[in-house]
Amino acid sequence: MNNIDLKQIRKRKGYTQKELASKLGISDSTLAHYETGIRRISLEMFLKILDVCHFEIEIKESTNIKSCK
Repeated sequence: MNNIDLKQIRKRKGYTQKELASKLGISDSTLAHYETGIRRISLEMFLKILDVCHFEIEIKESTNIKSCK
């Protein structure tokens, strides 16, 4: 989950750290740790961030699978 630029997403949406943290139900210091990579973002929090920031994700099936059991 750390391959996203959370700070860029937050700024693009016009939120301060305090505003986005409040919407996510976390402290602004926790959000700062997510943004700097000190703390890893859980899948649950990642999905919450997508929801709060009104982002959608598209999951594509990989065509590089050689075998699947």
